[in-house]
Amino acid sequence: MKIAIIGGGWVGKRLAKYLTERNHHVIVTTTTPDKITELKTVAAEVHLLDFNEVSETDFLNDAEIAIFSMPISQNSWHQGFESISNVFPKTILFSSTGIYPQQNRIFTENDTDHLRADILNSEMKVLEKYPQTIILRLGGLMGDERSLKNFFNNKKVPHPEKLVNYIHYEDILASIDLLLHSDKPAGIYNFVAPEHPSMGEILNIEDKNTMVQADLSSQRIISSELFVQEFSYTFIRPNPKCF
Repeated sequence: MKIAIIGGGWVGKRLAKYLTERNHHVIVTTTTPDKITELKTVAAEVHLLDFNEVSETDFLNDAEIAIFSMPISQNSWHQGFESISNVFPKTILFSSTGIYPQQNRIFTENDTDHLRADILNSEMKVLEKYPQTIILRLGGLMGDERSLKNFFNNKKVPHPEKLVNYIHYEDILASIDLLLHSDKPAGIYNFVAPEHPSMGEILNIEDKNTMVQADLSSQRIISSELFVQEFSYTFIRPNPKCF
């Protein structure tokens, strides 16, 4: 299968390696010339593509699937994105659970009030051009060097009682493998690990606020239940304490 990953960032690079190892022909784009050599180790083709400039995109013509991994909260790519004319049978967009407001309750895909405008605008830009897109709203990206221990190395954690909404990149890769072979139509899905320990629990901080089992509805929690039900998905890394 010929797969285009538009945006060879932290997730894009790992996804390219994963798909290449499964004998797909992977095309990766980047806006950074310095990344080309590195990305060539994980993809069959690497191309510079900067939506801020007029870019030739004929190299995408035969791609069966396009996975959009642009910075979802930025609008710098919007105008250039509107000008591309490639047709893709299937498209997937990586969005963010940051779209939901900072309110203490459980959020599902049915919640449409007070969504963060910049992220929603980016989702709409992609859907307007490619209405068949499946949108994955990803939780905080974790795995390898991305860990709370590294983020808070020698730093005080301001709110150790805060429950997390994280996703391990291994589950992102597995979800894409599943979606490649799915005939599901367009849809929006939250994709977050089903367990929500506190930051203090993950970091083994002894704090009276982290020792009590929290009521999930008392904090901001993102639910992935829709994705689990519709795709019969079992998480590889369900608990951020074990990331």
